[in-house]
Amino acid sequence: MKQIIQNYKTGELQLAEVPAPICAGPGRVLVRTATSLVSVGTEKYMLELARKSLLGKALARADLVRQVIAKAQAEGILEAWRQAMGRLDTPVPLGYSLAGVVIDVGPGVQSFAVGDRVACAGSGYAEIMYIPKTWR
Repeated sequence: MKQIIQNYKTGELQLAEVPAPICAGPGRVLVRTATSLVSVGTEKYMLELARKSLLGKALARADLVRQVIAKAQAEGILEAWRQAMGRLDTPVPLGYSLAGVVIDVGPGVQSFAVGDRVACAGSGYAEIMYIPKTWR
């Protein structure tokens, strides 16, 4: 299945082939995406942030800098650096909202059935999405 992902360290975008999720467990719904949006607001911000230098990223996301400082105080500078760099190297899926069709439901899900058309909000969409059944 295909998914748009971005590397925050380099800013590189990629249409990647990723494994499809399964609908294992209670309260879960699997949706085949018919339409998904990549917004000019949210995703543009993410693209611009990813293309900034490390200092630029820090200036733009002071909240994350505070988390790194707290991590350094608790676990040491080296561990904080390792985890921050690991997070920057982890590909992040893009996408904003989707409309699709339910293709599987987990145990305990009664308000959705296979074949239902649904709309979902959030981020990080792909051709097939696992959606927790907290959505109505």
